[in-house]
Formats: sequence, structure tokens, C-alpha cells
Amino acid sequence: MKGRDFGSAPHFFWGTLLNYYDLTQKFIEDCKTVTSLRQLAELFNTLSKKIGCTHFVCMSHVNALNPPDDAIVLSNYPIEWAMYHSSQHYHTIDPVLHTCKTQLTPFKWSDEHWRHFLNPKQEYILAEASEFDLIEGYTIPIHPPSGYPASLSVAFEPGTVDQEALNALHLVAFFLYETALRMKTTKVSVHEHKDLLTERQRRILELIAQGKSNWDISVILSVSENTVKDHISNIFKNLNVRTRQQAIVRGLFCGEIRYLDLDVSPPVNSNEKSGLVILRD
Repeated sequence: MKGRDFGSAPHFFWGTLLNYYDLTQKFIEDCKTVTSLRQLAELFNTLSKKIGCTHFVCMSHVNALNPPDDAIVLSNYPIEWAMYHSSQHYHTIDPVLHTCKTQLTPFKWSDEHWRHFLNPKQEYILAEASEFDLIEGYTIPIHPPSGYPASLSVAFEPGTVDQEALNALHLVAFFLYETALRMKTTKVSVHEHKDLLTERQRRILELIAQGKSNWDISVILSVSENTVKDHISNIFKNLNVRTRQQAIVRGLFCGEIRYLDLDVSPPVNSNEKSGLVILRD
């Protein structure tokens, strides 16, 4: 079989390869300076956006919003999808996670050969994910010598990411996951703060996570709507967030609220993104 004729490749090809190599090397070097899982996730988020990706998740194959203490979940997936995925226990049948159990090589979500072997339920899960802009993606299986199977997945608009960029993520995937595992003994800085919210504020945040409006909350708690607004403003300030969705995510991984205490319903179609990296330590 003829090999690839790199000798006749145009200069821009080599320039592109070198650029991806430089980005990979810089990521590895920068990893040596991070002190928390949050910083590690933000570092990879920066890299993934430079090559054109919109979302990523590097995770042990567990329930992402209720991971065991020895699991890794670094993600900027839309929180609405993450909560729905968790509530439906999709981690047990998700086609991407399922494929990673038996496959060593990376794969694209649009690959016809791969999708040919999916069952109707798995196809349905992919269709649901597409409603949250998780349409095309690339997954790299990770098989650690011990512990949970894992993977790195990146999502992007179809046709917008160079295959060479995806190839460059192979080394990054293993380095990212192994670095995160080594950092498990280091607490994420946000976890070092206890009791960020009062009991009333926690209750209001739980109701927000259940999709209740300010008026709904005022009725449930028998207070005025203005009082609810004041409490929410204080919640945002204490959690250092700007939106209700960010407050939900921050509250979850700070331990201020627990996912199991929430009544989560299937989300409506939404293009709103939390923009907040989900980290659980």
C-alpha cells in the first residue's frame, strides 16, 4: 500500500501540523503549572476552542452529575443536557460510552459504519443530544490500567475542525486524564469554602434547579417576589455567578445542593449554554 506522500505536501500543510504540535506541547507544559482540576479543565477548554471545538467532556464512565469520589468529570457541556442525561441514567446505554468499552481507536459520531450498529434507543439519544448543539463530535477512548474506563469527547460544527487537529488530541486526551487523576488529592479551590449559602438560599436554589419561577418560589415559601429576587441576588454574589444555570452547576459541585434532592424533568429545547466548567472532586 502506498504511503502518504508528505514530501510533496504544500507548505501550509506542514505549517498546520506544526501549529497543532505547538498547541499540544504548550498544553502539556502549562499543565505543570495548574493547581486545581478547575484550572486544568479551563486550560483544555482554551485549547479545544482554538482548534474549533465548542464543547468537551473528559470523564470516567459514571453518572456525570453524581460521580464516585475516585472518578473524573471535566466538562463544559450544556448543563440542561448534563442534568437530563443524568436523570435518565443514560451513562449506562449512551452509544459513545458504550463503544469506548470495546474500542481502542477514536471515532466520529457521524461515522456511518459506527452508527450502523446502534440500536434505536441509542440513535434516539444522539438525536436528543443534537437538540443541544451536540451534533458532530470525536471521541477518544481511554483505558487506564485500573479504575473506570474513560474517554475524551469534543463536539463541533460539522466540517469545521481539521482531522489533523483531532489527531493531535490523542496525546492530549491521555495526558489530560492522567493529570486529573494525579490531582485527585488536591481539592478544587471552590470546595475549600463551606456554607456559601444560608438554608433559605439553598432551598431557593433547589427550587430554581427544579425550573420554578420567582413567582412560583414566592408562593411556595410564602414570601414576596421581591424577597425572592433579593435572595437570588445574594445567591449569585455568594457563588460568584451571573445566571441561574451557572448557580445550579456551582451549587451542585460545591455541595450546596445535591442532584438527588432535585426533581429534574426532561429539558425543553434550548440554545442557552451555562459556560461554566463542571468539576467534581
